Amino acid sequence: MPLIEVKLYDRRINDEFVPQVIEKMTDAMCELIGEDVREHTWVLVEGLSPKQWGIGGKPVDVAPASAGA
Repeated sequence: MPLIEVKLYDRRINDEFVPQVIEKMTDAMCELIGEDVREHTWVLVEGLSPKQWGIGGKPVDVAPASAGA
């Protein structure tokens, strides 16, 4: 049973986006392993606050990007 976990900033999660992620991740798994795993593939999409992310031992800078960047 393939289990695919997708974790993103919560602001990216919405009712239109999640079904697309589930479908495309399942399609990718079936392309790699075989169509017979489709009915057994689980996809979990989780949105986390940007404050819960860190890279290189440091919290991610959650300040909005400047208009000039």
